[in-house]
Amino acid sequence: MSSVLVCVQPARGHVGPTKPLVAALVAAGHDVAVITGARYRDAFTELGADVTVLPGEVDFDETDLNGSIPGREGLRGPKLGRFELSRFAGAMSQQLRTVDKVLACGVDVVLCDPLFAAGMALVNREDRPRVLALGFLPLTAPTPYRPPSRRPLDRVRGAVMRRFMGWMMAPAQQIAERGVHELVGVETGLCFMDWPMCSDGVLQMTCPGFEFPRTLPAPVHFIGPTTTSSASEHDLPEWWHELDGSRPVVHVTQGTVANDDLGMLVEPTIEALADEDVLVVATTCGTMPRTDPLPPNVRVADFLPYDELLPRCDVMVSNGGYGGVNHALRYGVPLVVVGASQDKPEVAARVSWSGAGLGYARPSLPVRTLRRAVREVLRRDRYRKVAGELSAQIADAPSTDDIVKLIVDR
Repeated sequence: MSSVLVCVQPARGHVGPTKPLVAALVAAGHDVAVITGARYRDAFTELGADVTVLPGEVDFDETDLNGSIPGREGLRGPKLGRFELSRFAGAMSQQLRTVDKVLACGVDVVLCDPLFAAGMALVNREDRPRVLALGFLPLTAPTPYRPPSRRPLDRVRGAVMRRFMGWMMAPAQQIAERGVHELVGVETGLCFMDWPMCSDGVLQMTCPGFEFPRTLPAPVHFIGPTTTSSASEHDLPEWWHELDGSRPVVHVTQGTVANDDLGMLVEPTIEALADEDVLVVATTCGTMPRTDPLPPNVRVADFLPYDELLPRCDVMVSNGGYGGVNHALRYGVPLVVVGASQDKPEVAARVSWSGAGLGYARPSLPVRTLRRAVREVLRRDRYRKVAGELSAQIADAPSTDDIVKLIVDR
């Protein structure tokens, strides 16, 4: 049996895909330790893992980000992005101290969140256990990456994106490089977001057809999305029987975190489809749309079980969370993705490039454009065909037993 350390940021979109791996490792008889935030201590303890909570200075509560992260309130757009990346990088020292306490007890392999900065220091050590990166974010290396194009406009866009990302990453990059030097004694020019390329492998939670093809220095294992969401976790609403296939179902979501302003995507989608012959199903994580009254073809819930909902959907409108998008692709659901924060533009680019839907690297879209996009994806079979092909690739991903062997076997 092996000893496995799992390091994961305390965010639902990171914890959700990690829990099934922890459960599988424990069920196979391996010793599993987890480092995460206080909010998710019980979630991993209940699986049989030994949990160490991050120091308060580098912990946070995703349900109260402004309250739990000093200096965040009032920031928007790119400034917020720079702040958050810098904070991730600045957590390296305290995270690594916590990691070292667990490593001192003996660890064979570390599974590490790509935004857990201690991973960047760890892979630069000569004497370290095996390190595998958890791939629940897009593969961006070299950050940012776009496939070569012969179209001049695409090349210009690529140059603009690289310049923008250089500006966005600059403070975090300086903090990360300084941290690695101080903690490990190594000078590194490695991009903060690209440290998984120095690991022993990446467990990428998608399929090959949804990632830009290129040669990478670390082995990439496409294991498919691991998150589950069943009726045992979320009760079915009284209107569930209406998802009977009598009219197309369009699901709209802003993910599990970015729901403080439903005017970014949920409310415009509701307005755009109010007169369409579709059933609009919105999940809002506790925030009610300001649209009053709701159109007759709209149903709203805080949460819904995706493994029950998505097989009944014809289109998913999303702000571009990598996990949610891949959950939709698991069931062959084509997409309209609208997102400009964090990794959302990367996800939108992959949706368009793969042909599984329409992707827009923008914070929001005009109602008219949203209506046209949903109509386009509903009307043209090619989007559902590609989504179905990606679903088949996901179905061919390694089994849970194979993933466990991949983790613990050298």
